[in-house]
Amino acid sequence: MITDRAKKWYSGMPDQGVGTAPTRMTVIALLDKTRLILCLIFLLVLASLPLVDPDYFWHLKTGEYIVANRALPSGDIFSYTRLGQHWTLHEWLFEVLLYGVFSAWGTVGVKLLTAALLIVPLGLLIAIAQRVSRHAGAAMGVAMLALIPLLGGISPRPQLLTYALFTVYLSGLLSFKYCQAKISLFIMPALMIVWVNAHGGFAIGIALLGLFTTCEWLTYWMAGADDPVQRLRLLRLTTVGIATVLASLASPGLFSHWLYPFQVLGMTANQVISEWQSPNFHDLGNTVYLLLVLVFFAAYAYAGRRPDATELIVPCCFMFAGFLASRHTPLAALALTPFAARALASGAIPAIAAAWERSRLARWYRKRGLARELGRTEFALNWLVLLAVLAVLASYAPTFQAREQARAKQVLPIGAADFVLAHGITGKMFNNYDNGGYLIYRLAPARKVLIDGRADVYGDQFIADFLDIYNGRANWKEKFDKLAIDYAILGKDAPIRQLLKADSAFKEVFFDQHFSVLLRNPAARDSAAP
Repeated sequence: MITDRAKKWYSGMPDQGVGTAPTRMTVIALLDKTRLILCLIFLLVLASLPLVDPDYFWHLKTGEYIVANRALPSGDIFSYTRLGQHWTLHEWLFEVLLYGVFSAWGTVGVKLLTAALLIVPLGLLIAIAQRVSRHAGAAMGVAMLALIPLLGGISPRPQLLTYALFTVYLSGLLSFKYCQAKISLFIMPALMIVWVNAHGGFAIGIALLGLFTTCEWLTYWMAGADDPVQRLRLLRLTTVGIATVLASLASPGLFSHWLYPFQVLGMTANQVISEWQSPNFHDLGNTVYLLLVLVFFAAYAYAGRRPDATELIVPCCFMFAGFLASRHTPLAALALTPFAARALASGAIPAIAAAWERSRLARWYRKRGLARELGRTEFALNWLVLLAVLAVLASYAPTFQAREQARAKQVLPIGAADFVLAHGITGKMFNNYDNGGYLIYRLAPARKVLIDGRADVYGDQFIADFLDIYNGRANWKEKFDKLAIDYAILGKDAPIRQLLKADSAFKEVFFDQHFSVLLRNPAARDSAAP
């Protein structure tokens, strides 16, 4: 949409009049505040994103396997403890995309993809918040609050597509509700086909559609008026919901993809996996999420009207999910933003604006002409800011790269994997849960891991036994011996590392201040000695 300010600028150009469609170069030149902010966030994420998420690596390796074999694996291919066991590949489409980007452009391409999949939902969020609130300041302010918890989930993993597609669904539904837009019978089901093959979070899209549709029918019935036009619109919305549910069957797993989200949610192991635990409000992202919740309730408390069923139930349901698990807080923040912006614009902001207009400071501000519009100067200044930031980031690129390498060596067993490959160490490996993904990337298929981040593949009992061993609990030795481990790759603070160092059957043959390699029996030690 062309702003009034932009139209004034067009009218001053010799080759265009007001209302004439702008050329492509003109559109590019219109770097307004919103576009500038999105560009700056994109650049900062691109420059500072470390590729150290362990799950990223096994996703990348899975994509490589699928592309190389042109087929999905029939069972687990990465661990010796679950080799051949059924594995629901609910994220195969994203993994193929990830590997395709990596093979074409390397880690830079992966960072570009990750940053883009952040900007897409953020840009859509700002746009829909502005559309339903009709107040750019409220939309931008609340969206910037939502950005902080959203950044907490940013890594090259499939949930990025869930954030983007969730925002697309939310935008379509809110446009239907507030802007009388026609809900498409094809777009949402088509997107669901992508979603169900890219991430298990597709169930969230179905939940959003179902919850929104139910609330809209409830609002219609509570109004008591027989509006045939609105009834037809709601019937169309219901049809879209049914078609979307049916579209979720378009996956290799068919009905197993429906069961998968419930199986994961019901796992006892989620109690020890950090992203499934309740938010820690000492973390910045979770603290800002709590602030966003308070803004939401305060906005409705001072709004000029009472919220209807949709405006209250939909955001509150996602808010509740955000309090249950940290991995849900980005989605909760996305869901809260447009409703909070609309409520702010209908009550608190007009009251604040009126008080400002009556204030002496506002009169002083206007008297000195500080409130006048900059016109085309604004776009020029925005371009200068963007170019300046680009220059600064380019000059600091070596520093960012050095920090990323140092961070990677601290959290990933890079040196340990190099040692194992250089010395031809084979056999049954013992490794930490968090390092399994990276070891899959570096050592598969010749070497297989004990465990990795695919908790659903290993199950509750295996993970419980693993934790007993890793933490050196009372029965650790008996369970460890049953695994017949040949070598272990462990972090310096792993409790099991100290126990194995005290065991005469193992010797530490590599240590780089962060990770170590321990080998069983003298023959293996001699063959691996540097």
